[in-house]
Amino acid sequence: MTNHAEHNEDEELTEILKLAVRMDGSSTASLRERLTAAAGELGISPEAVAQAEFEYRQESARKQELALYAKESSNALRIHLGVFIIGSVFFVGLNLLTFGEDKELWFPYIFLTWGFGLAIHAFVALRKVDWDNDEFQKWRRKRAADD
Repeated sequence: MTNHAEHNEDEELTEILKLAVRMDGSSTASLRERLTAAAGELGISPEAVAQAEFEYRQESARKQELALYAKESSNALRIHLGVFIIGSVFFVGLNLLTFGEDKELWFPYIFLTWGFGLAIHAFVALRKVDWDNDEFQKWRRKRAADD
């Protein structure tokens, strides 16, 4: 079996186990005791189980924080897009109102320049970010300081 196939099978077994636990209606404390007992039967130390749980919870927290960062980035992009649309309509209207005076269409310059900035914002906001990304870490520090 390849590593990918083994990983998929592990995920499937994990989901089956989760479903069985929900159906069983066991309490968390009882599940922890059963997990520790099962791990012991497999020759896995309680310390290894505790370390695995710690790493799992840490990774879950990281994924949640990365998802929140991505959501906030895409929300900021949506706001920027809305302001761009409203601003573009305003400048087109203003240019058309004043067109009779100078016979010049200047709104495309604003539209293109602002659109270029919006495109850069979209590129930055929609890229995949990992834990070590400088902007993400800066966002985390600012968020921690605000709390």
